[in-house]
Order: sequence, then C-alpha cells, then structure tokens
Amino acid sequence: MKKKLFRNCHWFSLAVCLSSLLFCANPIVAQNNMPEDVSVLNAKTETDQYKSVLNLSDGKYKDVYDINLKYAKEQNSIQNLDKSRKSTLNAIMKSDKKKAKELKTVLDKDQYKEYSKWLKEENEKRKVEIASIDAKEKAAKAELKATKAKEKAEKAREKAEKARDKANKAVTKYRESR
Repeated sequence: MKKKLFRNCHWFSLAVCLSSLLFCANPIVAQNNMPEDVSVLNAKTETDQYKSVLNLSDGKYKDVYDINLKYAKEQNSIQNLDKSRKSTLNAIMKSDKKKAKELKTVLDKDQYKEYSKWLKEENEKRKVEIASIDAKEKAAKAELKATKAKEKAEKAREKAEKARDKANKAVTKYRESR
C-alpha cells in the first residue's frame, strides 16, 4: 500500500514539475518572439507607407519589404542595447544610411529622390532631438556647477562669519583688558 502511494505521489510530483516548467517556459518564448514581431510590424508599416508614397510595384514592394525588415531588426536591436538616447539616434542614422544604399539599388531615380527627401526630414528631426539632448546635458552641468558654487559661497560666508566673530571676541577681550 505504501509503495503504491509513494509511486502515485512520485508521478503526481513529476506531473506538477513538468506542467510548471511548461507554464514558465511559455512567457519566455513569447518574450523572445516579441522583438521579431515588432520588427515585422515596423517593416510592413513602413513598406506600406512607401507603397503609397513611392508607387511601388508588387515586385519592388517585396524587395523593399525585405530591406526594411533587415533594418527594422537591426534598429530594434540597437534600441535594445540600453545606451543613451543620443548614441541610439546616431546608430539609427548610420543604419538608415546603409539602408538607403540598399534601397537605391531597388528604387528608380524618382522613387529614390522622394525617399531621400523623407530620410533627410527624419534625420533633421533626429538632429534636433540630439541638439535638445546636448542642451539639456549642458543645462544640467551648468546647474550642477551653480549648485557647487552656491555651496562654496555658503562655506566662504560661514568662514567669514567665524572670522568676524573671532575678531569681535578679540576686540571685546582687548577692551576688557584695558
């Protein structure tokens, strides 16, 4: 009887362990697929925009989609590096330059000209954001410097006050000694 009960508990605990393992593994798999799904969605959305703006044929649509997917994955991984926003923007701009070279081989002159115009606008927005980041960093440094200067001035004021008190005590002592 005890052996049978032990065997049943053994199988039950094994089943519980396996089911908990499967339960825990599912979210991990879903998380790993998520960036891929985002890249696919970004590439599709961007290619659909290009299709209407650049009048892409079905053949060119597929070629442009493949290029967009490649660089959407690259840019997604760039954004997941946990670097500063400034370095992320710079890396994305470099990635866009490589992408533009590849798109140039697929698009005709007018399409590429329109794409280049759009890319230039995007890069201008990124440059403005980078300049904004630089300005905020400079402001933060200036604020820190001002805070340190205030602290230094406060210490100097305290030191001067102590020296004044010491001088007043000396004068009082001198007057009392007369």
